[in-house]
Amino acid sequence: MGNVPSVPDFRPRFPSQTGRLRRPWLHTMNRLVKLVKKACALLSALLAILLPIYGRAKPHYTFILPDGYVGWLQVIFNDPQASPLPIRNDGGRVIEVPESGVSRTSDIRVHDDKAHDEFYYRSILSNGASELHPMPPEFILPGEGHGGWGVMDTGGKGPGYSWFIFFGPADLRAQTPWADITKVPGYGKRLMAPEVYPTPGRLVPSPSTKP
Repeated sequence: MGNVPSVPDFRPRFPSQTGRLRRPWLHTMNRLVKLVKKACALLSALLAILLPIYGRAKPHYTFILPDGYVGWLQVIFNDPQASPLPIRNDGGRVIEVPESGVSRTSDIRVHDDKAHDEFYYRSILSNGASELHPMPPEFILPGEGHGGWGVMDTGGKGPGYSWFIFFGPADLRAQTPWADITKVPGYGKRLMAPEVYPTPGRLVPSPSTKP
């Protein structure tokens, strides 16, 4: 008799019956476990970086002016001969304003339309101590520039560039040219600074010191 062809074995084979089907599954699972571990490690590293950044105080400017100061302020930035701005615990970059109305720093100006700047008057008490109290909110305009404007020079006051801001009540601001940049014709288009910069300094006499 001739050779009888063998009949193929079509019985299903399960992982418990042979090692051929078990090894690929284990290999795939091991790779998935490693990928998950790497993803968790990467996520932990990102959280370690981002949480301190978003949890810390946000940078902004804290203006401290002489008591009752009304008038122009010129902040000169990027002056290599000046000192960096002190930083408060709440993240405020302190701009101390003297009676001259000119404040200088080696820092560059930071533009942040989400920053919440602060404004204080410093009053001197009879015992020589000082205290801060908030500036009346109507004395300063809202917005990133507070109605002020910047120029790339100092108007002959040495190196750096300038930020001019006006502080005062609404009626006085309305009478002061360039005190609110949004009211100047041409605002929002190509707008140049005035040919003659405003003179920084107090416009009204200083109030008497508190007892």
